[in-house]
Amino acid sequence: MCGMQNDLKRLREEVLGTDVCTACGTCVNLCPNIISIEDRIAVLADCQIASGNCYRYCPRTIPDPRIAEALCGDVGYGGPVGNYSNYLIARSRLSGKHSFFQYGGTVTALLVEAMRQGLIDYAVVTKAVGNFPHPAIVKNEEEIISAGGSKYALSPTNKEVNRACTAGSGKIGVVALPCQATGLRKKQLQPREDGVEKASVSLIIGLFCTWALSQAGWRALLNRHVGSRFVKAMDIPPPPANIMVIDVGGERKTIPLDEVGKHVRPGCKVCLDMTAENADISIGMVEGKAGWNTVITRTEQGASMLESAVGAGIIETGSLDQKAWDHLREASLNKKEQALKEAEARAKRLPYYERIIKLGKKIRDEDKNGTER
Repeated sequence: MCGMQNDLKRLREEVLGTDVCTACGTCVNLCPNIISIEDRIAVLADCQIASGNCYRYCPRTIPDPRIAEALCGDVGYGGPVGNYSNYLIARSRLSGKHSFFQYGGTVTALLVEAMRQGLIDYAVVTKAVGNFPHPAIVKNEEEIISAGGSKYALSPTNKEVNRACTAGSGKIGVVALPCQATGLRKKQLQPREDGVEKASVSLIIGLFCTWALSQAGWRALLNRHVGSRFVKAMDIPPPPANIMVIDVGGERKTIPLDEVGKHVRPGCKVCLDMTAENADISIGMVEGKAGWNTVITRTEQGASMLESAVGAGIIETGSLDQKAWDHLREASLNKKEQALKEAEARAKRLPYYERIIKLGKKIRDEDKNGTER
């Protein structure tokens, strides 16, 4: 529930009515008063409950001190890439399915194995509906595989998680961006006490993310460069390419990243978390090694799921070389530094800005000293 006199009012003042909201969807579908339209969050009505889950779960609000030590990312500092148990490279070995994978297919394979092993009963993912991303529930392997591929516009995934928790039952896996993973972890650590939710999140697979486009911005880019044609795939090659590549029916369209960057959501520019530090397991691309994913295991759940998939023969792993690991840490640390500079430049007295600026000393010491963490 949410509370206008206290938490809903605070949420509007500190997040929803500011430029720090990520439209992750964590506050949507907890009660009837907050909805989303594409990637915009709207409050329909006031309510009178003083303490609300909409505020408690939001990744941009100050966490309860009792759970703060369990969180990294925008909430706490655990080093350049957060807390982890291992890092490696991986790729899917799902037979006959490789044509669906944009990179290594590791996310798809992990979801398939989690479903086969009964760790999850279904998953919440982001699917393309036409050329736009939307949260969706997938209930079998074919649906999991068909949802693969990168989406660079924001979709409020967590609203579908909240809906599934109250409308259904069982165990849910979620493929989440860093902000979404933080909201889900806060939800796990502070479960609802009203007995409304019959399902729960049992696996969070986090995606590396440096930014996401607003859906309005994505629409503007499509209108200018693609028109009404269907986007088959999209990618951002590593530097020094400095372009977004869009495949429309075999024709390759390129958009300069400078143009793309004009449509990045403001909340992304003050995000400290590039590698989904609050997930069970985090997945990204491997720069310079096509067909593989970088994998960071963070919890026992994430590590055991990966081990199970390797044992089943549907994921192949290898070592991530030290140079690539150092580069990832450097890139993640740079995102934190850029977010801090942006927060300082905005010069607004918001709790989120105040919190991450306090983290700034640790981050800048890390940058200066180059700790071996």
